Amino acid sequence: MVEDMRLATRQQILSGLEQNKTPDQIARSLIGVKNRITGKREGGIIGLNSRQVELMLNTEAKLLSGDPAKMRDYLALKTRDRRFDRAVRRAIEASRPVNADDLGKIMRQLRDRNLQLRAKTIARNESITAKRAGRHEGFVQLIETGRVSEDQIERSWDATGDDRTRLSHLAMHGQKVTGLSAPFVSPVTGARMMFPGDASLGAPADELVQCRCFEQIRIRYIR
Repeated sequence: MVEDMRLATRQQILSGLEQNKTPDQIARSLIGVKNRITGKREGGIIGLNSRQVELMLNTEAKLLSGDPAKMRDYLALKTRDRRFDRAVRRAIEASRPVNADDLGKIMRQLRDRNLQLRAKTIARNESITAKRAGRHEGFVQLIETGRVSEDQIERSWDATGDDRTRLSHLAMHGQKVTGLSAPFVSPVTGARMMFPGDASLGAPADELVQCRCFEQIRIRYIR
């Protein structure tokens, strides 16, 4: 997203969090609501990303190709509207392009579902990151009170550890740093993050989006 779009999106998400909205409710505010008369979404502030636009263009070309092998790719899309599967299968069996009327409906639904997916991904990711940042900031404020010193803070990276976890984050599992100013560093990509989901040190989206890792923070009290 360009910077002004990023700021507008963040403001919308923070406003939603202040109102105790769920990520799904925040997502709907990002993409707007459908006009019951026109069927078009209104009031949203985000659109499809470049990968989704490419998916749309490729899908349309395949459905217009009349090539059964290419058209079958549509039936594997998770974001497709299954109500149109029969129309696509008929076109496949006849080795002809999907007719214009069905194609228009298919592409509208595919765009809408991909837009919803993007909005939900952004809303959930940013909502979780905001909570992580708030927790981190809470410990910063604790140090500022003088009740705890920087060298008493020990932080460790806790990866989810299943088959959906990034390899770079699995490699970071158990990594420890002292204090609150030292970043975690991925030994695989070199990405630096103050906590999971943190973009302040330039970590790319590949390290941040839908990250489910957790920052464990421990205070070592000196007796």
